[in-house]
Amino acid sequence: MKYLKRALSLTLLTSLAFNATTEASEKPLKMGHIKDANSIIVTSMNAMTKKVAGDYVNYTLYVNDKVMIENQPYYRVQTSPDINHAIGYVRADELSIESSKSVSPSTDTLQLTSSTKLYSVPDGTESQVIDRAPKNETVTIRQALKVGSTLYYEVTRATGLTGWMKADQPAPAPAKKTVERAAPVQPERKAVAKTEAEPAVITTPVPGARTVNATFRAALAAQMKLTPRPQVSNGIKWSNAPRQAVIDAMNPGKIANDPVNRYQFLTLTEPQGLSVNQLNYLLQGKGILEGRGQAFKTASERYGINEIYLISHAFLETGEGTSKLAKGQKVKGAGQKNYYNMFGIGAFDKNALKYGAQYAANVGWDSPDKAIIGGAEFISTGYLSESQNTLYQMRWNPDAPGQTQYATDIHWAAANARYLAQFYQQLGINGTHYQFVQYRQ
Repeated sequence: MKYLKRALSLTLLTSLAFNATTEASEKPLKMGHIKDANSIIVTSMNAMTKKVAGDYVNYTLYVNDKVMIENQPYYRVQTSPDINHAIGYVRADELSIESSKSVSPSTDTLQLTSSTKLYSVPDGTESQVIDRAPKNETVTIRQALKVGSTLYYEVTRATGLTGWMKADQPAPAPAKKTVERAAPVQPERKAVAKTEAEPAVITTPVPGARTVNATFRAALAAQMKLTPRPQVSNGIKWSNAPRQAVIDAMNPGKIANDPVNRYQFLTLTEPQGLSVNQLNYLLQGKGILEGRGQAFKTASERYGINEIYLISHAFLETGEGTSKLAKGQKVKGAGQKNYYNMFGIGAFDKNALKYGAQYAANVGWDSPDKAIIGGAEFISTGYLSESQNTLYQMRWNPDAPGQTQYATDIHWAAANARYLAQFYQQLGINGTHYQFVQYRQ
């Protein structure tokens, strides 16, 4: 399973019931790092839901408001300056924090003296490298930020890509370059046009579809700039997906016209009202999930979720009820109980079993039924209640491309759709409520 290659898209509970101001600070946010992968992130102050830090230790984060939780100081951490990219609150003593302040750059452009990595954030880590600019290229400086004692520039390349670099280049571009900084515009246009034109994108209109604000090309560009990039598996290992594969996976016209893939647009917030016996029929021979129709029915009714989808999602994440995480794991420091996780929640790729079990222990999923019902609550709160109520929207978030996406596996939605189509066929019924989308021309 592509467990959190979901990680950074688990900006998860971005709109996650944070009890904090959404006003932007006038001062630059602090920058920081979570010290330990086992540190706890409080994702909701109201419900006190939590998850382990996991792969977030490998990223530089923005540090925002200080709050008190259970008489301890915590800071909100974010993957960008935007509060909508908040991931939760971390205890102050589990963070290393550097102050930051805006400064005026001494020049508008800079000629690079060596090949230079560009990062998605100032003081970024290797996990946040988004590009590399070649030696002698001239970049435009957008702003300068001092983090601790180190100066960083946000720069834009001639290709149009913007990122952060250490300001340790000794020689700024000659003065005449500053005066003539409009000169790079022509190559920038050529580079962008070439990137967007290859390969060709065919977006077939979808009758009755809702049109989102983003164009397909803009949405595709947002996906390709993510860290980590959209992923694909060869059955053995995961790697960055080719651009054409991403185009094929997210093209709504192509998907909507396929009788199986169109289930990616099935509305997931409408329970089907199936009986426990019908659900158990689908669960026959499926390992730890067999006979748990009542738990799926309870989850469906309690959180208003299509129960066939819940089973499909659980099948995908647990290897049809056979994964170690689904069958229960003991967690160090959490007693002798087994803890269960049926939807791969918090299961970071670095060690999916460890982190998935730790998350389950943090939220008390000490039985398979609790994991099914609790996982449904998590999905409902983190996604379905935020208008991402189809598989396609959960994966690609066309209303805000690149943000709050459930997985980075480009075939995640398609794999779920195959299960849905199969189950509807087994039950002799058809999916009837769809929410198709198309991108603005």
